[in-house]
Amino acid sequence: MENYHITHDDDRWVLREEGDKRALIEAATKEDIIAETRDYMKLRTASVKIHTLDGQIEEERTYPRDQDPRATKG
Repeated sequence: MENYHITHDDDRWVLREEGDKRALIEAATKEDIIAETRDYMKLRTASVKIHTLDGQIEEERTYPRDQDPRATKG
């Protein structure tokens, strides 16, 4: 399973694959990056860790949702 991170970088939110410095998706708001990530993950099996502004992990989502080992609302 691939691992991705949504983080705040300067004045934007970005999605990156773990270990890669290149941004796959950029958005102005956290809500926008989450929505765009949902579309990007439609054909992937992956874990996405969503970080807060200060870099702490706030939430983890698994795509597709049926691959999530826990029954969470994330």
